[in-house]
Amino acid sequence: MLTYTDLPLLPVKVMGSHGTPGWMWAFKDAVAEGKAGPADLQEAMTDAARLAIMDMIEAGADILSDGEMFRADFTWNFHEHVTGLEPIPFDRRLGYPGPDQLDAFRCIAPLNVPGGYGLAREVAFLKSRTEKPFVIGLQSPATQAFRIHPGTVYPNKGKIAWALVPAYNRELKEAVAAGARHVQFDEPAFWTLPGGYPEWVDLFNACVDGITDATIEVHLCFGNFRGRPATADRRYAPLAPHFKDLHADVINMEFANRGMNEADLWPRYGGDAILCAGVIDVKGRSLEPVDVVADRIRALLKQVPANRLWLAPDCGFSQTVRWLAVQKLATLAKAARIVRQEVGG
Repeated sequence: MLTYTDLPLLPVKVMGSHGTPGWMWAFKDAVAEGKAGPADLQEAMTDAARLAIMDMIEAGADILSDGEMFRADFTWNFHEHVTGLEPIPFDRRLGYPGPDQLDAFRCIAPLNVPGGYGLAREVAFLKSRTEKPFVIGLQSPATQAFRIHPGTVYPNKGKIAWALVPAYNRELKEAVAAGARHVQFDEPAFWTLPGGYPEWVDLFNACVDGITDATIEVHLCFGNFRGRPATADRRYAPLAPHFKDLHADVINMEFANRGMNEADLWPRYGGDAILCAGVIDVKGRSLEPVDVVADRIRALLKQVPANRLWLAPDCGFSQTVRWLAVQKLATLAKAARIVRQEVGG
């Protein structure tokens, strides 16, 4: 259910993760070396999250997050909550770990998430720090299964994903009960299930079943691990005919790093959903000029009405240095204001 009533026209939304402060990297090293304890780490993460919120507000974002600063890593943060897994050591350790090794975990028992993923705690923190709208993101079961070897417990990665659905549904309901009014599925693995796109749609809908008091958004991207896509085939066309079956209020798609290709799919397949469009290239290390971003927004307005269009980066900023993340977000907000005035908002 779409819960927003007071957003500006062409609102600017963050994707979730924010550029990590340089001192946080040094602090993580200190934790690994035993030089800092749990209380020190909690204080550092809290400070980083407060800083991320301030960055977003100063940049001009309308929908915020906590920068996902309480999460160690997009992959490891979620997997560490799951029982029934063991890590798989990377065979290649030169350069960044395992550049040609997909599976980082192996199933050794039926999977369970006894303590949840921690979203309710993030909601409580955000409610205590800001009165602005905020989004809470959660890595999808398909994306989580993408890094897990089935072992002898499950026949394939699809079954792993389905095994996690009850935990996901429970987690989202607990987040909404804690005060979340906007939940987001981060999904760079929608193309991986054995049953294809129809199975993935069923998986998504099962996860959000019964959630009626929050805006439901699905972020369909192609991955950004180390600033690289997860697949060479970066097309939405095969999935787009299934948009109508998604129980989502907002469909989030990346456009900037793909030359704004496939925006013309929206009039045919977008239906009643809001399009949240990625118009900032997070994989690019240069800062786009404001007029370039404004032109991207104008191109989208040829395909979707202004009152059904939200604006965002292509993906989160976890792989982007903080100073550049802040400038890219500020550029997006400036471009949105320019085009908003042009369309009378």
